[in-house]
Amino acid sequence: MKAVLIKDNLPDFNGYAALYQMTPAHDGHEFVVASAANVPFSGPETYLFPAAADGEIKSFSELDGSYRGGLDHAQALSNAGYTIA
Repeated sequence: MKAVLIKDNLPDFNGYAALYQMTPAHDGHEFVVASAANVPFSGPETYLFPAAADGEIKSFSELDGSYRGGLDHAQALSNAGYTIA
């Protein structure tokens, strides 16, 4: 399973966010935004969110692979079973 970087450094996010195209779709979502941020009082986290092809978040419910304790898109995608192609 692979994740292809489509758009890097998405605006309007705290931290670093990027859009990936997932093959096959992840939990029914072809596009996913990975967001890595240091959050006050809870620390570093990297979350995966379902997105549209333009990078707009469809829902702020975290997808499988999201985790706390690090700032690493590759790790979150790996947790979900994907490698960055």
